[in-house]
This record gives sequence, C-alpha cells and structure tokens, in this order.
Amino acid sequence: MSRFAGLDIGSTATKCAVIEDGRVVMTVVLPSMPDMRLAAENALRECGAEGLPVITTGYGRALHEPRLGQVSEITALAAGVGLVAPDAATVVDIGGQDSKVVRVEAGRVLDFAMNDRCAAGTGRFLEVMSRVLHVPFDQFDDVASEDVEPLPVTSTCTVFAESEVVGLLSLRHPPARILKGVLQSVCSRVASLGRQVGMVAPVVCTGGTVQSRAVVRSLSLALGVPVSVPPSPQRVTAIGAALLCARRAAGGQLPNVG
Repeated sequence: MSRFAGLDIGSTATKCAVIEDGRVVMTVVLPSMPDMRLAAENALRECGAEGLPVITTGYGRALHEPRLGQVSEITALAAGVGLVAPDAATVVDIGGQDSKVVRVEAGRVLDFAMNDRCAAGTGRFLEVMSRVLHVPFDQFDDVASEDVEPLPVTSTCTVFAESEVVGLLSLRHPPARILKGVLQSVCSRVASLGRQVGMVAPVVCTGGTVQSRAVVRSLSLALGVPVSVPPSPQRVTAIGAALLCARRAAGGQLPNVG
C-alpha cells in the first residue's frame, strides 16, 4: 500500500492529510467541536482515507482508533515542514490552545519551546479579542492595515486583557489601534519562546492564525527576522503525521518529542 494518512486532531480544527508515494494528494480541515472523535472520522472520510494506515497527533490524538501510532505535534510539525519547506531552520506555530517555536533540520526536531499553559500568545487569545472588538478574523488584515500606531495591551491573562480592551474601547480608541496592540502582544509572547531556542533563519510560520497577513507582519516585527508562510499552513502537522505513518509502515521507528 502506498497511501497513508495523518490526522491532526486539534482543539479548534481537525486536519487530515493523505500522501501517496511521498506526495500530498488530499487534505481537509474541519471544526473539531462539538465532537472531536466524530470530526476525526469525518475528516478521514472526506479525504477518502477510511481504512488507510493513520498516525494521529494533536490535542485529541488518543481519541481515534484504530491507528498505527501517535506522535506529538512538535514531532509531526517538524516532519511536515521537512516536506513543505525543507530549507527552514526554525518553525513558529500558533495554534488554538498553544504556541511553539521549533528548531528543525531535515524534518527532525533539534530544540523547541512551547506555551501550553496560558492562552496569551495563542489563537484562543485572538478569538476572544476578535469578539470583544467586533472584528472578525477574516477582517484583521483590512483593519490592521490602517496607518495608525498600536495601543499597548499589557495584560498577560486573557480575562484581564479582555477587560483592558473593553476599557480602551470605552475611551473611544480606534479598533485599528487596539487590534494592532493585541497582535503586538500575542507576537511578543511568541518571540519570547524564540529567544529560548535561538532564532535561526530561514523562519517559517504555521497554524491557522498565520493565514492573516496582519499576524505574519506583526510576528516578523516581533521576531526581528522575515518569516514566510508555506502553502496550507494549517495542514502542515497533519502532512507530517502522514509522512511518519509511511515511515512506520515501512518498519521505521516513530520519534516522539514534546
């Protein structure tokens, strides 16, 4: 059999990828909620991957059976980047419930730092701020493109930051200035992870949030280096899981980091 599947069951979205002879032939992204197990089954079905060997990863990686194995998101992310951006030396991933910076080489993890204990610096933080500001995520680019200075958002706790943003709005500060401050806050926390492992160019960023050009610009400024976004950045970890599935089926051992 030459087709293998990778299933990234995240807290916000579930991603499936199918590879054939080392090439990505199908990917899909579905909402994880309200039923993560059902989302995984639906993603496999939409990819035509029912019955294929599968490696799972992500927040809900233990939920799907049967599986050939499971790996951490960091391991799968590195493997996926090795295929879609083989020259990358550092990967920044902003997920729904965590953010991570990973040093990579040839699809393997060299070092990593991860924030999975606080919503600050994650997609969840941006989701809350989007609701408070009444600016949908797909409008971030337009609003943040306004030529205005960001207003600092200093609270590190999501609850306190929400109150801070409400206060700024009550003082009639423009949403564009507040949004830029929010993005600056998120990306500065990600940059602190980068300092822990040492940023080495080229740098690529992945995850659903980096589909916003405004997030990518803010991230590049916070890191102090240019960053690039590979095709389908939300699906890279699922692609990596599929690659690892093929290696496992061929008799290789599964690495597991993080």
